[in-house]
Amino acid sequence: MAIKKSYVDSHWLVYVFQGIISLLFGWYIMFTPNTDINFLITVVGVVLLGLGIIEMFNVIYRSRMQQTWMLNLAIAIIEICVAFLLLFTLGQGTALQLTIIAIYTLARGIFEILISLKSIDDTTDKFIWMVCGICGAILGFVVFNAGNFSTTAFLQFFGTYMMIFGVANLIYGVHNRDQAKEYKLEQASHMKVSSKKKKASKKSK
Repeated sequence: MAIKKSYVDSHWLVYVFQGIISLLFGWYIMFTPNTDINFLITVVGVVLLGLGIIEMFNVIYRSRMQQTWMLNLAIAIIEICVAFLLLFTLGQGTALQLTIIAIYTLARGIFEILISLKSIDDTTDKFIWMVCGICGAILGFVVFNAGNFSTTAFLQFFGTYMMIFGVANLIYGVHNRDQAKEYKLEQASHMKVSSKKKKASKKSK
C-alpha cells in the first residue's frame, strides 16, 4: 500500500478540523500585536498539541475501520512531543525553541513531499501535498538560517507555513469527502451488479 493511501484513508473531518486550527493559528501569529515571545511559543505548543490529539482520534477511527494507522500514530506522537518540548522549555532561551520549530517545519515539509511522490493515483492529492511540502521545507530552512531576523519574524515564518498547511488540509478535506461519496456510489453499483449476476446464475440453474 502506498504511503499516500495509508495516510489519507481517514475521515474527511480530520483534515477540516486540522485545517481550521492551522489556518486560524497562522493568521493570529502573522498579525497579532502581541510581542510576548513566551506567550507566542505557548500558543504554538498548544496548537501542535491540539493537532496531535486530533491525529490520535484519527488513529482510533482508522483502527476501528480496520485501516492502517501506524503512520498516523507516528505523526501524532511527533506533534505531541514537539508541543511538550516547546511548553517545557519556556524561559530557557528562545534559540532552543526556534530550533525545535525549525526542525519540525522542515521535517514536516519533507514528509509531505514524500507523501506526494508516493501519491501516484490522484493528481489533485499529489499537487496539494507537494505544494504544502515544498513551502514547509523552504520555510523551515529559512527559519534555520535567518539569523538576522527578530524572534517574532521567525514565528511569522512558521505562521505562514501553518496557513498554507491549513488551506491544504481544508482543500483536501473537501476533496476527500467527494472521493468518499464517489467510493460509496461505486460500491453500491458494484453490489447491484453482483446481485443481478447471482440472480441470473440461479435462474440459469
